[in-house]
Amino acid sequence: MDELQCLPPTREPRVTEHIEHVIELITKIMENGHAYAIEGDVYFSVESFPEYLQLSGRILDQNRAGERVAMDTRKRNPADFALWKSAKEGEPFWESPWGPGRPGWHIECSAMSAHYLGHVFDIHGGGKDLIFPHHENEVAQSRAAYPESEVKCWMHNGFVNKDDQKMSKSENNFFTIRDIISLYHPMALRFFLIHTHYRSDVNHSDKGIENASQRVYYIYQTLYDCEEVLSKYRQEGISIPVPDKKHILVEQHHLHFLEYMSDDRKTTKVLDENC
Repeated sequence: MDELQCLPPTREPRVTEHIEHVIELITKIMENGHAYAIEGDVYFSVESFPEYLQLSGRILDQNRAGERVAMDTRKRNPADFALWKSAKEGEPFWESPWGPGRPGWHIECSAMSAHYLGHVFDIHGGGKDLIFPHHENEVAQSRAAYPESEVKCWMHNGFVNKDDQKMSKSENNFFTIRDIISLYHPMALRFFLIHTHYRSDVNHSDKGIENASQRVYYIYQTLYDCEEVLSKYRQEGISIPVPDKKHILVEQHHLHFLEYMSDDRKTTKVLDENC
């Protein structure tokens, strides 16, 4: 990630360090009437939360559980999802008011984000495959506990495919970041990725990376040429007047950059106009 010049995260929390916060959040949801316990398991009641499915725009099908949600005849509604799972033999577990067990898949994210960011924060990201059920359930359980909870902007990214096919280890149809940067400049990979809008899938191909590499080379070469021309003037302390038209052009590019990035990160337009 350093080679790609990506900023490191401020926090990298582990759910095992926040079991206390998970239990507190589940308890709050139950107190507000949005969850129920059955034989050591705790489930979120989707029918108790009218806003459920507003993020994904889906329609609640009472006869079908969400993806990754196992059918359980004890549940009030097949779509109800687990907040706490009772301990099974051979699995790690923690003590709770409902008996030994572990957090459900979704609740841990709500608990940790609330702990570090508060109940209202600006951006929540993730792959588009997480919109439902994961992010939908995050919204439900967070707002069920604290109605003021809000994510101001959801950003769901597309996938990176290879040769028009979904990458798969089983089909040996995949590559790693290290594979790419061993052959090309790391910035070529970044250029390649952001030349497709983040919500869309990216189709990796050798030709695409080659083209990105050439454009990155052009950028660096242009900067080098400018520096070479200007360096002698700096050394001699000579001020170079810049025509008003050039100032206006630079300001226009800057305004366009802000406009495109403020419009759902239109990186493709930024690159096409400037590179």
